[in-house]
Amino acid sequence: MENTNKEEYKIHSFDADTQQLLKTALKDPSGVDLETVANFIIDQSLKDTAFCKEAGRICYTITQAETKQSGANVFRRHLLNRLQQEYQERDEMRARSLKEWVCFVTFICYIFDYLKTDLRKT
Repeated sequence: MENTNKEEYKIHSFDADTQQLLKTALKDPSGVDLETVANFIIDQSLKDTAFCKEAGRICYTITQAETKQSGANVFRRHLLNRLQQEYQERDEMRARSLKEWVCFVTFICYIFDYLKTDLRKT
């Protein structure tokens, strides 16, 4: 897996407040509302398949930083709750937008890929 701590994240296309929110979440997860961060990442991922890989990387890094910092799983819980909610409404999502459905599945695949890759290291 790539060293995500020293790499820049592709968040420059977002407004300044959103960039700051994500940068803070990546370095100090306890300094932001992690539910807002999780919702933003999922919302963006549902719009843009190109962002899904980056979103998976960001989620992985925030999860790792939070666990290291406090041993908590608040971000992961918010992320999983929202993904479960979206999955329960998958039929409506597919009927509304096939692109949104493809983005959702792509995002889940990238999250799984980062977690699976991390598990291989242990």
